[in-house]
Amino acid sequence: MNYQKIYDAVIQKAKSENRIRINKSYPNYIYYENHHIIPACLNGSNEPYNRQLLTDKEHYVCHKLLTYIYKGNRKLACAFNRMTYSNKDKHIKSSRDYAYARELMRTIPVSEESKQKMSKSQKGKKHSEEQNKQHSESMKGRKQTQEEKDKRANSLKGKTRTSEQRKKMSESAKGKVFSKEHLKHLSDSHKGKIPSNKGKKQGPRSEQDKMNISKKLKGRKKPPRTKEHTQKIIESRKNNKLINKIK
Repeated sequence: MNYQKIYDAVIQKAKSENRIRINKSYPNYIYYENHHIIPACLNGSNEPYNRQLLTDKEHYVCHKLLTYIYKGNRKLACAFNRMTYSNKDKHIKSSRDYAYARELMRTIPVSEESKQKMSKSQKGKKHSEEQNKQHSESMKGRKQTQEEKDKRANSLKGKTRTSEQRKKMSESAKGKVFSKEHLKHLSDSHKGKIPSNKGKKQGPRSEQDKMNISKKLKGRKKPPRTKEHTQKIIESRKNNKLINKIK
């Protein structure tokens, strides 16, 4: 199918009617939307010769045609996706169009340029307590796929945190008390996993490292042991003694 030919025919028909916008109060009022003939994302101009008044249905159809003409263009896919989700348009979108719009968003990757723009736009933004709570609730019970875990791990590879970032993380973690449920969840998630430092021998600490550790531990009070904790220590010591006797 020649999508470009269909697109040109819709534009040509609209041009031949010499459309103008009139007030809603007029009896022959028709709702029109402004459309860029050559899309703005493809360096289309804002000049009158590149703009055409289309009905909402024509506008929607033209944007769908553009996704076929310029396959793989993420910006055109986003425009069509927004129009599919929009409640402003009066015409009814089919389930087929809805599925097609979602497929475009899934299959066409985000460009590096767009990622950088998104990253810059989010810098310095602070979410309210309500937003954080909503996000936390939406993520509860959701398990990450192995693909998502790998992506996150790869994105952090080779990155080093600045001293300022480390300080912020340290400050935010101070005074945090984890619930028993959370601690159990952490314990269960690590069961069966091989520690990354297993079999690795730690080299001798430098004098500077020793001084830093000593400073951190100064004045720190150990929390009182619970009965359960004490019992575990006793049991582990008994087991060690038995193992030594067998040896």
